[in-house]
Amino acid sequence: MQWRLEAWNPDYALPQVGFEETPAREEVKTGIEGTAWEAKRPAMVPPSDWPVLYMVDGRQRVDAVVVDPEGHRAILATVAAGAVVRDGAGIRLAGEPKMRRVLLHPEGLEVEPLRFGSLVYEPESARAADLQNLRSKVTEVMRRLEAELALALCGDGCLVVMDGQIYLAGQPTQHPLLGYTKTMPGLYLPPEEQALLYRLEPYERTPIFRLPGYGMGRRVDVFSWYIRLPLSPSAPFHGGAGLMRVETTVVEPYEARRLADLSVSLLCAMASSPARDPRAPQNLIAVGALEMFLGRYMGQGEVIRRKIVQTLFG
Repeated sequence: MQWRLEAWNPDYALPQVGFEETPAREEVKTGIEGTAWEAKRPAMVPPSDWPVLYMVDGRQRVDAVVVDPEGHRAILATVAAGAVVRDGAGIRLAGEPKMRRVLLHPEGLEVEPLRFGSLVYEPESARAADLQNLRSKVTEVMRRLEAELALALCGDGCLVVMDGQIYLAGQPTQHPLLGYTKTMPGLYLPPEEQALLYRLEPYERTPIFRLPGYGMGRRVDVFSWYIRLPLSPSAPFHGGAGLMRVETTVVEPYEARRLADLSVSLLCAMASSPARDPRAPQNLIAVGALEMFLGRYMGQGEVIRRKIVQTLFG
């Protein structure tokens, strides 16, 4: 047996396929681009012809876990969302990031904001019976912040690309919006269609398919497709190492096809290298830089935790 490497560093959540199978496969609609389920290699679009791009990403951090006199646990967390813009002038930060410090607590508690010097953690209740479920709510807060920023950036003549699945609180925007998933915890396609993923060559994509939002805990349906990103050197890595799932909230199939073709040029051009990024190639170059900036913007976790401890002991 010949083994191949996974491109991602195992210190990060691995982009493995097969941990979940939601939504049910019979709810996934294929055949949108015809009956032939085969790889598509769209013509490459030069960067000079790209639309104005906004790349949106978020970061989260648990600063501390606190307990009230009755033993109820709560989480102090910091979440941030920011964007970079890519246009004819290059790539740069797209305005001030959004940031929230939240005190996540179980429902039914009367909770006041917690202040630690200049840091204020605003209370937010969550339907969570234990600390693990409460921890997952931090991601929901971050997703809401990302969606708020993405919708604010959407406009004519531009394309907003979100790092992660698209979670919108209301109806989808009328402007084009893309989301991409770096890890693939779910099998959405039947085995026959799924097999195509491992035969994709760099700069190729699958046909588009339709994913129901209700099967994934979302309010909107999406068109989706897989892309094979370039990976250099490619020899040590297995065939699925450069896969990325992309989705869009547009409602017309022809518009989804147009965005699917365009996304191959955009995302493949921004793929990172294993020599520089432990989450290559899916952690896009511009987004990796944005992540580092957001980490600094949120403040040093050790310093913030020390301030929390000093205040509580004060």
